[in-house]
Amino acid sequence: MSSQTSTQKSAGFDEIYARVPREQVARLKVFRSTHPYKQLTVGDTKGDTKWEYISCGQGEQALLLLPGALSVGESLFPFIEAFENEYRIIAPSYALSLTMTGLCLGLAHILDSEGLNQAHVFGGSYGGLVAQYFARQFPHQTRSLILSHTFVLTPRFAKPLWIAGKIFPAFPQKLFVPILRMRLNKMLLSTLRAANHPETEFWRAYLNEAIASDLLKKVFIHQNNCLLELARQPQFTPDDLKGWPGKVLIIESEDDPAITARDRALLRSTYPNAQVHAFRDAGHASSILKREEVLSIIGSFLQKDR
Repeated sequence: MSSQTSTQKSAGFDEIYARVPREQVARLKVFRSTHPYKQLTVGDTKGDTKWEYISCGQGEQALLLLPGALSVGESLFPFIEAFENEYRIIAPSYALSLTMTGLCLGLAHILDSEGLNQAHVFGGSYGGLVAQYFARQFPHQTRSLILSHTFVLTPRFAKPLWIAGKIFPAFPQKLFVPILRMRLNKMLLSTLRAANHPETEFWRAYLNEAIASDLLKKVFIHQNNCLLELARQPQFTPDDLKGWPGKVLIIESEDDPAITARDRALLRSTYPNAQVHAFRDAGHASSILKREEVLSIIGSFLQKDR
């Protein structure tokens, strides 16, 4: 799961991507062949943890891209391609054995190992929660925050997350996969189909490839544990980053099925000085449906911080 190139070499790859336009499949293959994962072993009091991450690009400033539900750096390849000519890019795959605290410590070690003192930190969906916690743990390494379709955890999430943590591990794979497909369909694919988007089949196949790896159950259990850790900690507040000189960009959508209006409002109030761009018809998929606009918004935001 952390590195999907092995799936490409198998006979299953062609079958999974059979209905995808050839130029889109070729783009993914070229990206995988030109952006291999680097490996880093990070040691702490609990032992060594192996990380995989994409490191590429050029420029004086760095951009740390934190993935969402799939937890793999490659899933952000449209962003990597868009910004690697101007920025050093770090796109990690989360080490699934770690807590949220451990994840952020590992990310800091990756930046250190790459000789990067600071990075603009982008996080979408689940990655947005990782980004917010990273900024609080390592503000000196966070130049700015870009939060896309995400929220702030509050204590009310603790009990549902605790219950999910008890239930999910007991689910057999054959029951977990249909539930996972329903969730991904609601969050992404249904929106793309409704818009008749030309990349609908590509992202359907990409998600199916991830599901075929049999690792997504571990990914979701890991994410649930990390979110529970956050929910049990003091809630994020505007004062957390008092004195931090960085700027914040929030990208959201008014019809996001994953983020309620209440949660969007709480995120904005947590970062009262943030630049906010709200879409009306992008669901949870603005990075695909409105890609050029999203990339332009992020690019302009980063240029102002040069």
